[in-house]
Amino acid sequence: MCTDGSRFAEEAIEQAGYLLRHTSPDVTILRVVPRFEEEYEEYNEYFEVFKDDIHRLRKLGTPKAVKRSLEEGVKILKKYGIEARTKVRRGRAADEIIKEIEEGDYNLVVLASYGRGISKFMLGSVSREVVHRSDIPVLVMKTKEGRAMF
Repeated sequence: MCTDGSRFAEEAIEQAGYLLRHTSPDVTILRVVPRFEEEYEEYNEYFEVFKDDIHRLRKLGTPKAVKRSLEEGVKILKKYGIEARTKVRRGRAADEIIKEIEEGDYNLVVLASYGRGISKFMLGSVSREVVHRSDIPVLVMKTKEGRAMF
């Protein structure tokens, strides 16, 4: 199950927990954190100026907000009797989800889709890309809040 820390992802985890509650699933909740140098490549000239600060930030490890989002996912699944482990990867979200699929022993990917504006017809960029690139089934949860956004 994938989370980005949003309420939409939490709702998708909730829905998946409800659906899987009688199956004794082996669950990993994944959170992908961007690599700033890659994600904001157009700002590379500034990374040189702030490289010491960036190095210190990396040493701090996983941000508390990321840890909290994973803990919330675990808490949601516990309501359904599902134990889950958590994992953090760094990089571009769709790429890292696909790498995790390829490296792990998974049989289903669960993620939220809450396309905004005109992207409504496209699922959402990450979910759309994962659906197209995954070798295993992908369950895209259209959340109630996502449907009500626009």
